[in-house]
Amino acid sequence: MTKHATALAATSGLFALAMGLTTPAHAEDKPATPDAVAPGEIIVTATRRAEVLSKVPVSITAFGQASLDVRGIKDIAGVVRETPGIQFDPNGFGNQTNIAIRGVSSTVGAATTGIYIDDTPIQSRSVGYSTTNAFPAVFDLSRVEVLRGPQGTLFGAGSEGGTVRFITTQPSLDAVHIYARAEASATQGGAASGEFGVSITAPLIPGKLGFAASLWDRHDGGWVDRVNANPALTDQIVQRNVNFSDTQVGRVALKWVPAEGLTITPSLFYQRKLINDSSNYWETLSSPSQGRFPTGRFLSGQPNAAPDHDRFLLPALNIAYDFAGVQLINNTSYYIRDQSAQIDYSTLWPAVFDGTPFGSPRYNALAHLANNQRTFTEEVRLQSSDREARLSWVLGAFYAKSVQHFSEAVADPYFADLFGGVPPQFIFGTPLVDGLYSLQGSGRGADEQIAGFGEATFAFTPTLKATAGLRVTHTKFDGNSLFQGPVSGYQLQSPQSVRETPVTPKFALNWQSSPALLLYATASKGYRIGGTNAPVPLSVCGADLTGYGFSDVPATYQSDSLWSYEAGAKGHLGHAVTIAASAFRVDWKNIQQDVYLQHCGAQFTANLGKARSEGFDVSATVRPATGLSIDGTVSYTNAHFTQDVGGGALATNADHLETHPWTATVGGDYTTPVGAGSAYLRGDYQYKSTGAETTMTDPATNSYDPGAIRTQALHYASARVGWRHDVFDLSLFVDNVGNTHPILSRSINVVGVGSYQDITLRPRTFGMTLLLRQ
Repeated sequence: MTKHATALAATSGLFALAMGLTTPAHAEDKPATPDAVAPGEIIVTATRRAEVLSKVPVSITAFGQASLDVRGIKDIAGVVRETPGIQFDPNGFGNQTNIAIRGVSSTVGAATTGIYIDDTPIQSRSVGYSTTNAFPAVFDLSRVEVLRGPQGTLFGAGSEGGTVRFITTQPSLDAVHIYARAEASATQGGAASGEFGVSITAPLIPGKLGFAASLWDRHDGGWVDRVNANPALTDQIVQRNVNFSDTQVGRVALKWVPAEGLTITPSLFYQRKLINDSSNYWETLSSPSQGRFPTGRFLSGQPNAAPDHDRFLLPALNIAYDFAGVQLINNTSYYIRDQSAQIDYSTLWPAVFDGTPFGSPRYNALAHLANNQRTFTEEVRLQSSDREARLSWVLGAFYAKSVQHFSEAVADPYFADLFGGVPPQFIFGTPLVDGLYSLQGSGRGADEQIAGFGEATFAFTPTLKATAGLRVTHTKFDGNSLFQGPVSGYQLQSPQSVRETPVTPKFALNWQSSPALLLYATASKGYRIGGTNAPVPLSVCGADLTGYGFSDVPATYQSDSLWSYEAGAKGHLGHAVTIAASAFRVDWKNIQQDVYLQHCGAQFTANLGKARSEGFDVSATVRPATGLSIDGTVSYTNAHFTQDVGGGALATNADHLETHPWTATVGGDYTTPVGAGSAYLRGDYQYKSTGAETTMTDPATNSYDPGAIRTQALHYASARVGWRHDVFDLSLFVDNVGNTHPILSRSINVVGVGSYQDITLRPRTFGMTLLLRQ
């Protein structure tokens, strides 16, 4: 099936699959899903044990497979839109994105949010200039769990602000289950999109051996056009809808029960994503006042595309053995990720060296970047399995080694054109590398950690419980790099190491004040590992460094850490209302921050300042009548520095971390019998308030950019109407109903030179989805 297949082809394929592989299923034959536990309930494993969400004393948002489908969620961006207290925005460089929970975010160093596929962490460290996390596509998932607040005790480094867990569908030992999805859609002012995927779980030897297998392919059409913006050339559209992407996902798993109590589950997860070009569009080209191009179009003036090819492979082996009220679990995995990207420097170098975004008409510079990651993880847990026991506990050991290699080479055959044809060796003292590259660099970063952890919950009474946990970790990071060429000179970073032994405790108290209401309070610590910096050329960046109070780039930076304090309540009000609420305060110190040298295009990481994040989140579901359900969330986050940084040059205590202070969602669905099946209507609306003032918008800081704006308010609505009968579900949907285009990110190569580049939401999209569940 091709990526540009029509809706008819996709739906025909799905019907053929259904007719050939399934028979009508009765309700009692359908697999029990987390969504089916009770109205509004779902089973989660946030504490490493399966528990009903309303009984877990942690601030969690969870979506089962049916919830993801009815909301039209297909990726991490969709999950974030529906989750209070979390933010996921592009940062404006290539195809990088940034995820933040309760204001705890960073574009540098180790991750602040843990990303898991089942029991395996897959987050990446920021090394080089294009590393970003890989997020699994949302297909064939049992559920997605978003844990707010530090999860350092059970999930370790990388979960400083919280954790997002993608839980896959497990093999079946007793029945055949099939899930398939086909979709076709059209984007206003853009290209068509489509997908097809199928998942099958079935026993091979009933009760002993089963398998799960899935394949999914999706094409997302673009909506940004690329034009010739160089004034020396003719303005014309070079390529339409350049920011399309293609994603393929495959997974296979086996479950073997060779003896009573022993379960062995090997699995293999594969994902490949190709983004043809960045979604950045140039503000001046889209401005109605310029008049050169039609309004309502998103236009990029970059001479070249910025493709990004990201592939990862995750083999894992999980072994579980139950004996005498205790469960022993071992998870071994090896994460293999290869990412390559191209960034167009054709407007960057002229802005840095010539004060204009354009060099000569023939000037062309392409940066070829590569990042490769290999991560081995091993975790062993011994935990109680008796749910009625007064003491429940988990003890574990964890080892991980993650090695990342990066490289960058800027192919720049006409570099001399920026200096009137004078060869670079006469200006910089260094010729082009191999006669072609104005900058060439490579490096290596290696994280290694070994940890022991434990957590225990003791029931003083049947309703009052206390939890204490501790994780002790020995961490080591080694980094080195070499950059050369006329832009950087010869910059050798000899091997540098950072070694630390962080300790992350957790304390909690929860009281089941009634069968329907849980009250809890927690105090927990989170951290992330330190690292090393690559040098920058002082000849080009010296003035920027001096302006920030640095004589040179620090060779290393240390870990940062935070304490989080949270109080919350969860429960039911009768049978019609489910509610969860929490209030929090986070104190973050020694923050790893990016120092961007805006006049030379380089950056480094330093430990700078303290911050505090305070706020709350509330979510509720109401079922006022049969077939009608209304859900909503609201959250507030006030995340700001608590001291001046660099004497106020880098940040003042009035500056905020980049957040949307207020977020809210409201959604509802109504189902009623129609004919032999049932019809349903689902609507969702998400709101994010205008972003708070940051260092980029504060004129008191050296990071101030007079063209920067606070992140704009977001209004996003979607609607779906459908009909279900037996195993089939056919629906029509509209995403971005209001066709709103808030600026999610704004960036510029060099402040004051050239055009700002913005990123916004996909325009209004109409489509049809066909589902099969058996």
